[in-house]
Amino acid sequence: MDTTDEREEELSTLLAIYPELLLDPKNPFAASLELPINPSSPLALRFPSAPPPSPPDSENGLSKYSPLTHHVDETHNVEHLPPLQLKLSLPEGYPAEKAPIVSLSTTPQWLPVDKLNDLERECEKLWEDYGRCQILFSYIDFLQQQAEQAFDLESTGLDLSPSLKPALLDYDTLTKKAIFDAGTFDCGICLEPKKGSACYRMRRCRHVFCQTCLQDFYNNCIVEGDVGRVLCLDPTCGKDAPAGQRKKRRKEKTLHPKELLEMGIEESMIRRYVDMKRKKKLEADRTTVYCPRTWCQGPARSEKYPPIPQDLSLYPESSSEDEGEDEEEAAKKGTSPSDRLAICSKCTFAFCKTCYAGWHGEFARCWPRNPSELSEEEKASYDYIRSHTSPCPTCSSPTQKTMGCNHMNCFQCATHFCYLCGAWLCPDNPYQHYNKPGTDCYQKLWELEEGDEGQEAAFAGARRWEQEARAVAEAADREEAEALQREEDEAAAREVAEQLEAEENPPAAQPVQEDAAQPMVAEAVQPAQPARRGRGGRRARGGRVAALEGRRAAPAAQQQPAPNQQQVDAAAAAVFRRFVEMAARDEEDGWDSDELEDDEDDRWVIPVRR
Repeated sequence: MDTTDEREEELSTLLAIYPELLLDPKNPFAASLELPINPSSPLALRFPSAPPPSPPDSENGLSKYSPLTHHVDETHNVEHLPPLQLKLSLPEGYPAEKAPIVSLSTTPQWLPVDKLNDLERECEKLWEDYGRCQILFSYIDFLQQQAEQAFDLESTGLDLSPSLKPALLDYDTLTKKAIFDAGTFDCGICLEPKKGSACYRMRRCRHVFCQTCLQDFYNNCIVEGDVGRVLCLDPTCGKDAPAGQRKKRRKEKTLHPKELLEMGIEESMIRRYVDMKRKKKLEADRTTVYCPRTWCQGPARSEKYPPIPQDLSLYPESSSEDEGEDEEEAAKKGTSPSDRLAICSKCTFAFCKTCYAGWHGEFARCWPRNPSELSEEEKASYDYIRSHTSPCPTCSSPTQKTMGCNHMNCFQCATHFCYLCGAWLCPDNPYQHYNKPGTDCYQKLWELEEGDEGQEAAFAGARRWEQEARAVAEAADREEAEALQREEDEAAAREVAEQLEAEENPPAAQPVQEDAAQPMVAEAVQPAQPARRGRGGRRARGGRVAALEGRRAAPAAQQQPAPNQQQVDAAAAAVFRRFVEMAARDEEDGWDSDELEDDEDDRWVIPVRR
């Protein structure tokens, strides 16, 4: 007679199938088993927060709460959940008389209690359906199938307490990493097989590369400032659209700093990457406002571009690379007076966005500053860019060549173009542009090989037009300056000539009373007795001239003072400049030399000291 207990036989069979089955040392007919939960499709987990209080009741002033209103966080799709713990006990009389006793639980308690109770009752139902025989293996297989189907929660998802969020998400992440580290993958760059512990899988596209290749490429991009290339390195990434769906062109997203930290890149390099990425976005955004202080020029604070946190893992995800707000829609919204306030992120200077003056309050009226009013520094920078750079034909970014050939690759948009004429070049064969006879750039691939330092070259296209326009503007400025200088010189010469003419021909004196004129004649004639001698036979003036002119000389001497030496020198300098200008234009034959040699000119007479 076989005295083997059916309970012991079934447990030994289960132990052979499931080596992870743990027998209870105190009870030989009790055991425990952990069943992993890996749904075939990710399970959506939601963590609703507590509803906020509603406004106070107008009748009694108390706050009302709506139990049906929930504020739900973003949905998290997880692929791995904490295991289902099965504890079973086989009572005396099993399997003929009594069903097995089972207990199900999870740690932490993420599976609803009602669902656990339903699964426990399923064990006794199977025992009845199978005719009260050994059903532990069938029950465990049933639980595994339910776990693969996410316990029929895939369609509805699962709402859990916010306190469970860190534990469940961390478990999912650690389980994925453990599975990934145990595998073997071919690097998409060096094409060598590597263990998963030495590789990294991109979050968004799931492409796999070894960490050494990623670190070398991304460090080089950050050092050179080419942060726009910190992307997935698979050439087909983002270019394949699902079948039957039209592909929508979007700008590729750069990697998040948290991903770079997981790859093992140094924090200092990542901080430089984040800083340059933010700076490029600010410069490309038309709505960016800069500080009006010339020594600062920092961007104003903006919610769209928050400051970089100390902990780079907390850097917010940005969606500005995908799609931006339509400018027309933004214009329809309008702006309130408080929106004019801007605060510089560097010097914390508060100013008005409209007039760029210090903040004057919301109720002050102001007008926009004329954008054509440039400072001296801005004008110098603008002139240098026009003289030493060629614009990209796609994005108009100024590009300066320091050395090499004239085949350029735009750093901003990667467009291939010619530095001399600005023409687009075919990326497959960019040098055929310089081998076409009859074109402006034929055989000029290596012109300006030493770099563009503003020297003259055979430019064409936009660069030539810019040079011609600048030459015309400079010629017009020179002509205008010369005309203005001639007008000033002629005006100065006329003024001196009028003074001299007025001195030679004094106006007639008004008749005066005899008794009033006598002392004036005596005063005018008495100091003029000594004769003044001129140069080269100039006629003498003095007492004899005064005696001939009589009473007319005294009032004339009082009304017309002699010109001083500064006026004489200014007139002579003006005439000399006019002669030099005429000589430069080869017109000196038309110059009248009498302008400098007039013996009758009283400018050389030494005035009488009274």
